[in-house]
Amino acid sequence: MTAGTWGAAMLTQSTWTTSAPRLAIAAWQALASSVLLSLLALGIALSIGFQHVRGDIARLFDLCAENLKHGYSSPGGAFLATLGLATAGVLLGRILWCAFRVSLQDRRERRARVAVLDVLGRSDIVPGVLVLDHEAPYAFCIGGKRHRVVVTSGLLATLDKREIDAVLAHEAAHLRQRHHLALVTCRALFGALAPFFPAFRAAMRHVHLFAELSADDCARRQIGARSLRSALERLAVLPSPTGAMAASGSDVEQRLRRLDDNAVTLRSHVAIFTGLAIATLVVIPLSLVAAPAVAMAWKGICLIG
Repeated sequence: MTAGTWGAAMLTQSTWTTSAPRLAIAAWQALASSVLLSLLALGIALSIGFQHVRGDIARLFDLCAENLKHGYSSPGGAFLATLGLATAGVLLGRILWCAFRVSLQDRRERRARVAVLDVLGRSDIVPGVLVLDHEAPYAFCIGGKRHRVVVTSGLLATLDKREIDAVLAHEAAHLRQRHHLALVTCRALFGALAPFFPAFRAAMRHVHLFAELSADDCARRQIGARSLRSALERLAVLPSPTGAMAASGSDVEQRLRRLDDNAVTLRSHVAIFTGLAIATLVVIPLSLVAAPAVAMAWKGICLIG
């Protein structure tokens, strides 16, 4: 509950996230995973009150069933055990359903869009890029095995060579860093939590921004901030096509200010510390629920009765 409310609010207001957008995406994923694992672990811990659940877990992890009974006993008895089992079952079902629905929808949308683009686009103008005949200067990419980078003829006519290179470097960074997988993962995690934790309902907007900032950083390092900034100013500000990531599809004004400010990345030791803290978010709920069983297993005793 604390991670799902206070933790999400703190992450939303944090200022370091724009300096390390890839870590910020991982932080949101870890936070959502931590909440889900905590709730799932709580349900399993409560359901240990049932003998058959206790026996199955003991056999699975080679533990003493009586130790589990004493280590995870609760005053609620059968009522709390039933509540825990129901909670774990419903939550696991929701996680699997959200993951299946989001991944299937994303795969269908990307396949359909690639099929249309292969018919409408030309691949003989810019190597490795599909060019659509449209006057608006626009660019986007579609991730996956059949990935595509798409630009319009309006972009080629409007931007100079370095600006075009900056846009292409931006889109290539999306593909290289597999941002489509990060976005699908976040949609599934946030979708499972959104009905219970309102803070996750708006989290996708932050993740989309961090994906764009990360791609901006790559393009800036390769081509330069000036060319990237002028390209972003001249691109048509349109929403990203479904199943795609567009160079001008998210928070362009904020990204332009960041380029003007010459935003610095986190120092290496700060990035390492932040990465460890993010990993801890996932480890803590598992450690807490496993602590009683591990403690008794370490002592090498099995209680009787």
